[in-house]
Formats: sequence, C-alpha cells, structure tokens
Amino acid sequence: MTNHTPVIFDKHNSNNEEQYQTWLTQNPDGFVVNTTWNTRERANYMVLHRATCKSISNYTAKKKWGGYTQRNYIKVCAQDIESLRDWIKNNGRPNGSFTREFPRCCKQDWRV
Repeated sequence: MTNHTPVIFDKHNSNNEEQYQTWLTQNPDGFVVNTTWNTRERANYMVLHRATCKSISNYTAKKKWGGYTQRNYIKVCAQDIESLRDWIKNNGRPNGSFTREFPRCCKQDWRV
C-alpha cells in the first residue's frame, strides 16, 4: 500500500533545485529516483537512491547548481519505496522495477 505521494523536482520550476535540496535535508530517511527528463528514454534509466546519497546531492566542479533538477534529469522523491514503484509503473516501467537500486555510491548508507 502506498503511504506517500511522490514529489517531483524538475525544470518546470526554477526554484526546484533549492526545494529539492531542502527535501533531502528534511527527509534523510527518504528515497529518490533519478531519471531522465526525456520520457522516451525514461524507462531505461530509473535509478533508486537513498536521500543521503552524495551522488544526487553534493555539488562538485562537474555538478554545479541546477544540475540535479534544472537540466536533463528529474528527481522523484518519497518517504517509501512503494510510492516510487507506483510512480514508475505509471511512467514507463509497468512492472515497477528500478533499472538499478542503491548503486555503489549508496552501499555504505543502506540499512535494511
């Protein structure tokens, strides 16, 4: 059963980068699907991360402000994985599977 409606951060709102970072800070036990803006390619790239994963939150020389929500990627955020599976089912992957779950960058953060 779905507990929470996912929050989507994308380039439709210029404030989304700041709002996304705020969501991560306020929801450290949450989850994030990193996916592409391009709906035709989306089914091939839906990666599940923990909200604490540095690869989807920390800015670097290559990952500058706006790089997480204002360009070619969107973030779909929720408190529970089932809400994200439901979103995925309606957005390109009918079986609700992620293309990857907790990539190497998140292994140290994951607690079962």
